Amino acid sequence: MINFLPRLISGILYIVIIFASIVISMETFITVFLIFTLISTYEANSLYQKIKSKGYKYNHPFIPPLYVSVSMIALIYIPFSSNAIYNPYLILFIFMLIWISDTMSYFFGSLFGRNNLKIEASPNKTWEGFIGGLFCSVLFSYVSFNFIQEIFPFWKTIVLGFIIPIFGLFGDIVQSKIKRKAGVKDSGNIIPGHGGLFDRLDSAIGNSFIVLIITIL
Repeated sequence: MINFLPRLISGILYIVIIFASIVISMETFITVFLIFTLISTYEANSLYQKIKSKGYKYNHPFIPPLYVSVSMIALIYIPFSSNAIYNPYLILFIFMLIWISDTMSYFFGSLFGRNNLKIEASPNKTWEGFIGGLFCSVLFSYVSFNFIQEIFPFWKTIVLGFIIPIFGLFGDIVQSKIKRKAGVKDSGNIIPGHGGLFDRLDSAIGNSFIVLIITIL
């Protein structure tokens, strides 16, 4: 409870910064997300240096800083994937799904979590949390298309609602494995109560390539 207030404030501020950077202008979005890319890549590189200092061999085809930087560049390209014209709604919709999925996964997992996903890197993940986040993500996709604004064709909207929780979990697992090898709890301490930017962007980084492919199709 001691860390609840700073965690809440910093979490809200993080969301406000992302939302504002997307809707204010193309230049603001690019500037903020390039800064995010530099910071999260620096954090990933620090983790990689700790892994190397422990004598571990890294078998992943992308070393952590490369994995983060390339994924972030793919994320930045998403709002330009439609006719190369900046469309803030494309990336805003993606982040809305990520936030809903992550928040509701935590909510359902905390209240109803009984059956562990048995993922060594993320031992607290449960099937109830994952399915709850997945359901809410798909539900929001349906509601968004029918009652808020049509951003993508219906099939893309539903597919994105379905895959974002899955690849968000993938991003969380990849990052957790990196942190475990480095022997740390957080990737950094830039966000009070949350850790580093890499910690907050792990789901977005995990989703970047598959979402970019779907938006281009």
